[in-house]
Amino acid sequence: MRRLLIVNADDLGLHEDINRGIYLAHTQGIVTSASLVACGEAFDHAITMVRGCRDLDLGVHLTLVDERPLSPPETVPTLVGPEGRFASTYHQVERVMETGRAPSHLDSHQHVHLLPSVWRVTRELARQYGIRWIRVPHFQSLVRSPRSLLDPVFRLGLNILSASATGLSSERDWRIQTIGLHLSGRLGEHDLLRLTTRLHPGISEIVTHPGVKTPALAARYRWDYQWSMELAALTSLRINSIIRSDGVSLTRFSDC
Repeated sequence: MRRLLIVNADDLGLHEDINRGIYLAHTQGIVTSASLVACGEAFDHAITMVRGCRDLDLGVHLTLVDERPLSPPETVPTLVGPEGRFASTYHQVERVMETGRAPSHLDSHQHVHLLPSVWRVTRELARQYGIRWIRVPHFQSLVRSPRSLLDPVFRLGLNILSASATGLSSERDWRIQTIGLHLSGRLGEHDLLRLTTRLHPGISEIVTHPGVKTPALAARYRWDYQWSMELAALTSLRINSIIRSDGVSLTRFSDC
């Protein structure tokens, strides 16, 4: 089997500096797909940035934490907290579709779509809107590069949820392997090179978080992400050359 690689950039629409990084990572680098936060504060800016990027797949980054809902908070009282945050998912899909771009995939902020009750809704959304792919993330290592002492526990829990979500053999057979999740927000050139040269046959997805790190972005999202480092790795001419010479084919969800 061929080795096909989707390079997806998460969090498009959260912040203008993230939008700029994703735009550069696509137009000057290897990013082939992006996940759009429909209720992100920089959604309109994101749509403007990628309007001419017809080769960039757009998926929906379903958001049930941190951001504000598209529905009035009083209409979804069971989904929002005291500050009116969280969101109803179907409005997010429709807002992306209203831009004229058909979503190629679904995933979510903090992987909350894997929770059993949310997974059922996510599957129904995919069927309803004709979306063919849903991300099923999996950590290859529970202990490598942890951010905290609780990281292995979180990774184990996510792997269990992923296994439960793909319990049907037909879904497991068509699963796209996610790689490099343990490096989210700090994927450097050396790490990216190691991941791409060790791909298994089939379809793999690398989840990335490029951006242009500014004081405003760091103050808004205190995740300690190295957005600019990831952008540099994704636009590295060395990485691009090695991927192509190694027989890896860059692809998109819509082409699979």
